[in-house]
Amino acid sequence: MIHMKILVVDDEKKIADALAQRLVLRGFDATPVYDGRSALSRLRRDDFDSMVLDLRLPDIDGIEVLRKTMETSPDMRVVILSGHANEQDFMICFDLGAIACFHKPAKISKLEEALTQRPEKRDEFH
Repeated sequence: MIHMKILVVDDEKKIADALAQRLVLRGFDATPVYDGRSALSRLRRDDFDSMVLDLRLPDIDGIEVLRKTMETSPDMRVVILSGHANEQDFMICFDLGAIACFHKPAKISKLEEALTQRPEKRDEFH
């Protein structure tokens, strides 16, 4: 497996921590954060290859986090993982540059596949 550094962004601390831990067990270097400001701050300080991003965050909307991320890091591989998004939200995310969108709960194997697929391939939402 390729060494990838992933930022996991979810306001539900238990979910963010559990997902980061599961990604670490699969060979990724995963760091959890719990709000949009922290995500943008970490992206400015550290080099991440990918981000797993929830859309409903307490401070900055996940779509806005995605928009700002793609402005500064257009090669960032962003996977959306949301329990509240609809098809329109996912289409906006794809238009902004997300590579895949999943409804919670998503299988870890599907997330791993999305994170490691070739950049030109874009997944549909699940």
